[in-house]
Amino acid sequence: MKKILAMLAVFFMLVAVNSVNAATYSDVPADYWANKEITAIVESNILPLKNNAFNPTQGVSRSVFNSALLRTLGHRNTTISESNPFSDVVSSRSDYGDILLSSKLGLIYGYEDGTFKPDRIMTKAEAASVISHITKEYKGNSKSLNGFTDKDSIPAWATAQYAKTIDLGIYVNHPNADELLPNKKLDKAEAAVLLYQLKNKLNAVQEKYVNKEIFQGEEHLDVTKKAEVDTVLITNQNYMVKAKNMIKGYFATYFSSNEICVGTPVSFKAKENIYTKEGTLIIPEGSIMKAKVTSIEPKKWWNKNDKVTVEFESLTLPCGTTVPFKANVLNHNGVLTENRWAKPVGYTVGGAIVGGGAGVGVAGFTGHHHYGNGVAIGVPVGAGLGLLTGLTTPGRTFKANDRDYVWLELTDDLIIPRLGK
Repeated sequence: MKKILAMLAVFFMLVAVNSVNAATYSDVPADYWANKEITAIVESNILPLKNNAFNPTQGVSRSVFNSALLRTLGHRNTTISESNPFSDVVSSRSDYGDILLSSKLGLIYGYEDGTFKPDRIMTKAEAASVISHITKEYKGNSKSLNGFTDKDSIPAWATAQYAKTIDLGIYVNHPNADELLPNKKLDKAEAAVLLYQLKNKLNAVQEKYVNKEIFQGEEHLDVTKKAEVDTVLITNQNYMVKAKNMIKGYFATYFSSNEICVGTPVSFKAKENIYTKEGTLIIPEGSIMKAKVTSIEPKKWWNKNDKVTVEFESLTLPCGTTVPFKANVLNHNGVLTENRWAKPVGYTVGGAIVGGGAGVGVAGFTGHHHYGNGVAIGVPVGAGLGLLTGLTTPGRTFKANDRDYVWLELTDDLIIPRLGK
């Protein structure tokens, strides 16, 4: 009953925590249709909050979308010395630099009359056109539009562009899955969805528009479904394995808690290549994860096993490159220790075997030859004595060899340079 109550308490606690995390903003409840995308975009500082509100139904102007698009592509705090080509863009605007940078990069064009119309609210078709313009050369399949009942309402100048963005998976069809609403004014929630999709598919954007230091895409570590996070961000310079990812670390050498002290180095290794689900090699076979012992709790009476705590410091790749590596051991509440029930179970089984044998021996010695009775009495007596011995005697020493492993959860982002970069 205590276990059941404890599990229920944990369950409701997790529900409460998740509800709080999901409803981050005053006007974006946990069940809002774009909650995930809005949360990600705000946390990435791509679209701003105002007084802890996101204003999801607010129209998005050309200048707001332009600045958000630049941040999505990795252009932050970029200063340029370009002449202003637009008659309606004054230097006192907070987004003045973004508009000039966009003009230089060719992201969002101005109009033939020399204006940018920064405060004009965009339509969804115009947003689709911009996204189509900056993504790699590819002719969208017009048949991709057939699944939408309002395809004929797409402006002629945006039909091919819309088809392309649908093929890329960068579009919004809310609230009705079979409608695009291309002429609707773009609101912040819809913009957040588009930018979130684009952010996760930067490998589809033409290189000239992406900051060279920005990630090229998002992939997912293929290690275990138990991981709270599996995200890996990929830039042209490195792989960023996000905190809360899990990996398997094998003991690099024989390890015994009898032979160590505080400060003793401990090494784990990647016994096989660690890939993303998309096929990118992230951690090569033979990489070494180095840690040191930070505390030792010796085994004690009443079956208390040795407990060893380690602190991870670095990851060394086979090529010799070393990077910071921070992780926690997940097994047995974060310590290296034997299963507490392994010894009692072993003693119980051993006691049962000895007890059964003794019962047979006694039955034969007395001459009654009631072997069944001897076993029936000897097994439970021996098992009981074995269990008692296992529970009351000192615990076990922790030992491991290179066939043994522990689950490691990253406590900080792991940044690994891309080989050959």
